[in-house]
Amino acid sequence: MTFKSTNFLHVYAQYMPHHESFIVGNKKALLELRKMIDEALKEGESVRDFTASDLEDYQTFVINVADDDVELFESLEMPYVGQYGEVNSNIFFVNEISEGSKPRPPISLYKKNKEHL
Repeated sequence: MTFKSTNFLHVYAQYMPHHESFIVGNKKALLELRKMIDEALKEGESVRDFTASDLEDYQTFVINVADDDVELFESLEMPYVGQYGEVNSNIFFVNEISEGSKPRPPISLYKKNKEHL
């Protein structure tokens, strides 16, 4: 396994509102991510394996929410990794996965392989 031949990618979510997010990877991983985006635009979703710098593999999902499905998008939990406040709502990060609950995790949108839930 070499750096050049492996899909090395780090995705850093926002810590809190207005905080920056980052996607950092080598050329191979960024090209693969671009392919995933193209596939999700065409097929609705895409999933691929990537590797973090500690050599741990993980899956990345790219999911296209239809332009007319704003309610679905708004039902997703926020992408912030920091939990703050006493109340969990759409503006706070929660990891709720029960069916129909809000906010819902983004994996709930993945249609091809429901065993990820």
